Amino acid sequence: MSYNEIYEKIGFKREMDRLEKQANLGAYKEVRMLKLLGIKDNSEILEIGSGPGFFTKILLDNFSEAKIISLDNDEKLLKLAHNNLNKDYGERVTFVKDDITKASLPDDYFDYIIARFVFQHLSNPIAALKEIFRLLKPGGRVIIIDVDSDLWGLTNPKNDLIKMLNENLSKIQSNLEGNRKIGRALITLLKTIGFVNLDIEGVINHSDILGKDNFRYKIDNNALNNPSLSKVLNEYN
Repeated sequence: MSYNEIYEKIGFKREMDRLEKQANLGAYKEVRMLKLLGIKDNSEILEIGSGPGFFTKILLDNFSEAKIISLDNDEKLLKLAHNNLNKDYGERVTFVKDDITKASLPDDYFDYIIARFVFQHLSNPIAALKEIFRLLKPGGRVIIIDVDSDLWGLTNPKNDLIKMLNENLSKIQSNLEGNRKIGRALITLLKTIGFVNLDIEGVINHSDILGKDNFRYKIDNNALNNPSLSKVLNEYN
């Protein structure tokens, strides 16, 4: 099952609402981290898996002279991003339909490549990293923002249902040829390709700070024809 099949099952608008909320939830922390990692206002940035462009907008707003190429393999999402961003940001953002495992972009071109919540969905992360290595300028940096399910869903007091929920989410992602535990594997994968000067940081969002409603998912069970997906989403809430 591809990602577009997922959003068609869930409902396109509902999934776009979720992605917009996800992009903005704690975005100030991610931007702060990006600045610490060296991204500047005039950087040339490739954003992989940019989807509908919600995080693209955050990048454009916070790096005022940066030029961004937004790459995604989903034409519907790229069209939505173009409609949302082209009027206000013009030549600062370019939208490219391509596959990061075999991209048509030139060698040694980008200062920074950002992949946000992309690698957990990839069936061949090694191929993607090889392409990223090729696309970066000498001295360029790749910044991967992603999840590891065993670090997700910590509760106080402890809630044993979280373990079951994580297992169900991981099972669904594995069936889609993804890996919800990709976080722990990334450093090793990067070393395998030849990346150097590696580091890892944590960006933590807490429901007592941001509000529990920001972590809930709007569900219309009548619109879901996948019982296992419906069960997992209800468990999550």
